[in-house]
Amino acid sequence: MSVSQSNQDDSWRIKMLEQGLAHLGQALIIVSSRAEVLFASSAAEVLLKNQHGLRVVNQQLTADLAPDNTRLQKAIHTAIDANHTQENSISIYVHRSEHPKPYYLSISSMQKQEDERRDGHSVLILVKDLSLNYEYWTDRLSAEFNLSRREVECVVLLTERRSTKEVSEVMGISTETVRQYIKNVFKKMDVQKQHELVSMALEYRRNR
Repeated sequence: MSVSQSNQDDSWRIKMLEQGLAHLGQALIIVSSRAEVLFASSAAEVLLKNQHGLRVVNQQLTADLAPDNTRLQKAIHTAIDANHTQENSISIYVHRSEHPKPYYLSISSMQKQEDERRDGHSVLILVKDLSLNYEYWTDRLSAEFNLSRREVECVVLLTERRSTKEVSEVMGISTETVRQYIKNVFKKMDVQKQHELVSMALEYRRNR
């Protein structure tokens, strides 16, 4: 097989992969061992161009909200610095300032080729837009437990394993207001512990 034929085959495979991921509502981004964006699929280019939640700054992938960006950078560098390729990906959520539905990012190290001498791994990032399931899930929670829009938003953020401080930063409210929301939700959902609240909320997401 000629080099040109090989390149054509690779291009075809990449295009088919892009189309498959786009059909699943996912975008693909590859980051180098220097934390610079090497490749973005067509779907990823669109969301980066829109700059709603994620963007590229100085060749690096960043999240708009400070707590999200802290998690994103930590996850990327964990994948880069891994002693061996991770079997399990790191999952994080990235929220959009003008959109209620977050992105779900799956971040993992990429297997090195045997002849590669660079330090660190390249990183594979799959970005999924949760808009397809978000509205149905939150509507069910609101209707079932008579939760307000802000209470539902608080519950969703808690299911992302966020601390009270992180919830307050994302929602733009005080930690005391967050605690009051949680207290209200405990009563409405008839639970005593936060892990019970999270478990019940996620059950409504799975059983859609």
